[in-house]
This record gives sequence, structure tokens and C-alpha cells, in this order.
Amino acid sequence: MGPSGPSESPSPPGAAIVIVAAGRGTRAGAADKVFLPLAGRPILAHVLDAVSQTQCVQGVVLVMGEHTREAAERLAQTNAWPMSLSIVNGGARRQDSVTAGVAAVPAEATVVLIHDGARPLVEPALFDRCAAAAVDVGAAIAAVPVSDTLKRVESARVVGTVARESLWAAQTPQAFRRDLLVAALASPLAQSHTFTDEAGLFEALGLPVAVVQGSMRNLKVTHPDDLQLAAALLAGGNPSHDPSVRPAQDPIWSVGR
Repeated sequence: MGPSGPSESPSPPGAAIVIVAAGRGTRAGAADKVFLPLAGRPILAHVLDAVSQTQCVQGVVLVMGEHTREAAERLAQTNAWPMSLSIVNGGARRQDSVTAGVAAVPAEATVVLIHDGARPLVEPALFDRCAAAAVDVGAAIAAVPVSDTLKRVESARVVGTVARESLWAAQTPQAFRRDLLVAALASPLAQSHTFTDEAGLFEALGLPVAVVQGSMRNLKVTHPDDLQLAAALLAGGNPSHDPSVRPAQDPIWSVGR
């Protein structure tokens, strides 16, 4: 894997984002995880704040579970975000939820971004950088290089060390040309296999995926400790002061065929 150079494409003004928040948050200890309070506001509200500050995103689709749809509707009614916002019910698998969300995206959107509703500290410009990379390559993900030593474990015993060179930890947003994403989600492979993210489906189909430098701040609230960490990071100040956030002109690294 090597650098392909910075993207020359502007962020597409008609991009849409699907925010996936249909899970039950069992590991976080709350069925309505995305509505847990963070600095006095729901986690999901922080995500929508970030989306509202992007250049590319004009429309948002919230994919909710039946247990949280009413709360999402109240949240949308009591806030004045500038982008259009619609709400749909999710499915049994993540890719089913994404499929439902993509189907509700405005017709004029040529790029669709997917973002986890439990990543409240996402940098707004990261959406724009991923969208621009998707225009160039077809698909792009935010990710950060793995810095920890990785161990392979079986039956509570270490059986090997995994070389971390060339390993990156995937995040969201993930961005896709709409036509490619729709085709991938409708493919026989997507119907017969479960993927943990949409980039995994693209990889399995042999489609290229670009990597855009993310940030260690862009954590996913999965466990109770994650919420405390997010609160501490949020209280710490402007994300632009975080040395792990790279400027928009950083090179994009291409992976896949």
C-alpha cells in the first residue's frame, strides 16, 4: 500500500449521510445508547451537530430501532439543524439497516456517507474529505494506523503476535458513490453474507476502497468507559488542537484492487 497523492476533487455538494443507530447498545448498558447524555445533550445530537457543519452533506437519514424512533422524532422536532432529515426503521443486520437508509436518501445525492450514531466526536471536515475521496475512487473510509501490539489469543492464551505494519483501524464515516453502493447492497454476496461494515462488502466484491486519515478522538461509544472518555475529550477543547487530526490536504491511501 502506498500514497496515491492528495485528492483534487471538491466535496460533492449533494452528498447525503445515513446515520446508523438501530442497535440496542447492550455493551454500553443502555438500550437507547445514542440518547445517553454527553455534556448535557444526547450522543446523537452531537453527531448531528457535526454533520450540520460539513460542506457536502445536504440530507440526513437516521436509521433507528423501533425502540428509539419516537425519541429520534422528538430530537429532530426540538432542534433546528439546517439539513433535511428523515427517519426510517432499521433491519436485523447492519447492512439491512444501511440498505433501508440508502433507499430513503434524496434522489439527487450522488455520494452517500455512512456514519455510526455512536461516534459523537467526529470532525465535520472528515465527512467532506471522505466524500471527496469517494468521488475519486468510488469508496473511502476514515481510519487510523494501529499503534498497539496485537496478540492472537485462543482459550485465554497468547498464541502469536500480529505484525501491525500496514494495519489500520476502520472508523466511520465511510463514503461511497451511490450507484456503486446500491449495486453492492443488492448483490448476491450481500444477501448471503454478513459484513461488519460496507467497506468489507466492497473489498469482498473486489472494488477499491481509499483510506482517509481519521482521528483517535473519533471513538465509538461501545462500553460505559467510552462515554466517560468522550466527555473528557469533549471538555478538553477544540478538536483542531488534537495532533492526531491531520489537515484536509493529507494524502489518501488506496487499498483494494
